[in-house]
Amino acid sequence: MSTQLEALAAEQLLAQYAQALNSADTTALSSFYTPDGVCMPNGVQTIPASALSARGAAFFAKAGFDIDFAVESVAVDGSYAFVQATAHTRTTKGNAHPQVRRSRDFFVLRQQEQGWKIFCYIFNSVQVA
Repeated sequence: MSTQLEALAAEQLLAQYAQALNSADTTALSSFYTPDGVCMPNGVQTIPASALSARGAAFFAKAGFDIDFAVESVAVDGSYAFVQATAHTRTTKGNAHPQVRRSRDFFVLRQQEQGWKIFCYIFNSVQVA
């Protein structure tokens, strides 16, 4: 597959991941990761892929959540892809006013038999102007 098609497939993975997050499909979260994959959220300990469903269920039980990734760049190098994105999130807890956040997101994807999977996802929040 060409590098351009591989980059498009990587972007599609992130769009599907966002859909799973937005629909609070916690059982699907780990399926977006390699077996040894990790999520490294801002201000929280590293979460191994195997723990994402349980940790996600606790988070989504407390908050309404919506995320949109704006992919800025994709670099493909063999069986790895590196994706820089900006995420816009909206979180609502109970009847509280929604919290809007923006973050810089960096994904390391690794090619698996099933296609691209997240090997490492790290992000940090930035102030919304």
